[in-house]
Amino acid sequence: MNEWLNALPLGWMAIVIVALTYLITWVIHAVVMHLAVDERSIAFKSVSAGMLPPLGIVFGLFVAFIASQVWNDIDRANTAVNREASALSIIVFFAANFPGEPEARLRGLIRQHIDDATNQEWPMMAKHTASLRITSHPLAEALIFTLALEPHSEGQKTAQREIVTALENALDARRQRITISYSQVNWVKFSCLLLQAISTLIAIAMVHSGNRTGSAFAMGIFSTGVAVSIFLIAAHNRPFGGSKLSIGPQPLQQIMPEDAASQTEFDHSIALNLTALLGSAREVISNNQELINKRATGKQFTAEKVIQAAKSNFNKKTGHDLPVLDPASVEGKMLQAEIMAIEEVMTEAQPLINDPKRGFKGFLPAVFTYRVAERFSQKMGGLAYLKLTAPKELIRRQSNSPDSWENQIIRVKFQSRSWTKGQFVGEKAELKRKKAYRLLIPEYYDSSCLACHGEPKGAKDISGGIKEGGKLGELGGAISVAIFLK
Repeated sequence: MNEWLNALPLGWMAIVIVALTYLITWVIHAVVMHLAVDERSIAFKSVSAGMLPPLGIVFGLFVAFIASQVWNDIDRANTAVNREASALSIIVFFAANFPGEPEARLRGLIRQHIDDATNQEWPMMAKHTASLRITSHPLAEALIFTLALEPHSEGQKTAQREIVTALENALDARRQRITISYSQVNWVKFSCLLLQAISTLIAIAMVHSGNRTGSAFAMGIFSTGVAVSIFLIAAHNRPFGGSKLSIGPQPLQQIMPEDAASQTEFDHSIALNLTALLGSAREVISNNQELINKRATGKQFTAEKVIQAAKSNFNKKTGHDLPVLDPASVEGKMLQAEIMAIEEVMTEAQPLINDPKRGFKGFLPAVFTYRVAERFSQKMGGLAYLKLTAPKELIRRQSNSPDSWENQIIRVKFQSRSWTKGQFVGEKAELKRKKAYRLLIPEYYDSSCLACHGEPKGAKDISGGIKEGGKLGELGGAISVAIFLK
């Protein structure tokens, strides 16, 4: 069928088809009536009215034959689009098994694919210009990315298989809908339908040539049926033609995942997990001071036990398990570096912890924390930074002194009476002349801290340091973490 007709809005398409049908009918009626004189009139009247039913039946068969192709194309197109939407939905669902960067990456790629399909492929399919030679880059990238993931549990292995299968199904469904977009009623079928309609109209005009009014009514009724049939076929001729009756990308849009988390939100999540893990490990050291200072060997207070207890504390603090340590992700790499820092600090402290000749070992929670933070920062180089700090008047170790950004947050916000206790500050700020996402979390004195930092102020504590005179619940320090921006 002509491109210009398929491109018309439905209302104009109906007007054009009805007008052309009635015009052709009027021309046929006028020509036959003009010729129906003398001997030709007798010849026209001799045409048997019994011819009309077979001609009408053949026309109906033509309509049914062509309509069956149109409905079949629409069914196939609907199936392909719904299958693609279902596959994309499965990908979004199972992506949650890879929390953090992998999930955000997969969701972002699916969103990009849906945007591309809506804004680029659908208009191209309407014009028969979509090509299978152009691969969906977001889906291809998602497939490569998923295959490169290293699952760390049976659940993740199952999720990886399901995502790969769903991606293959989505790619196959996309190929099907692009192929179907080229389907339409060819000119041979449509020409035969028109010729059959014209033949029937001529036969009606001849049979009723003796009665002009009756001929006009009969031809008008049949031509109305012809116009309706042609309009019905033309309106559904192209499954993705762009009209209101065509199949649109709505099934894909309905499962559109939310926007992937911004880089700031992602960095904020990583920073919170890093500080939560550090605090959880420090709590283990604090709770085991009596064991650490015990004059005995073979205490089995090893790095492995500290890490396991820290993970348990992390779950209690955050309400979820420590994210999977996937070395291919930024978060996995940083958490793995922190775990390794804890392991190295504890391994190095084993001779001291198991020294039977010493009581107080000086392996305090604060000592453990700043050592882990320094070791982590060394491992991450220019990617991330972790530090235990405090107000300047409470600093005992110069390397823990706050920088200008940390000092301003502590002075202006954390030490303000109007500041909500426990509220942290996260924002983009400069660190070592580089842009970074920085997070500063206030720390308050608890009962275990006051043995070294409580009253009386100025007295020596058990480690030989000078007590600050801190009180329970007062600001005692802060954990600072930064993730450098690319």
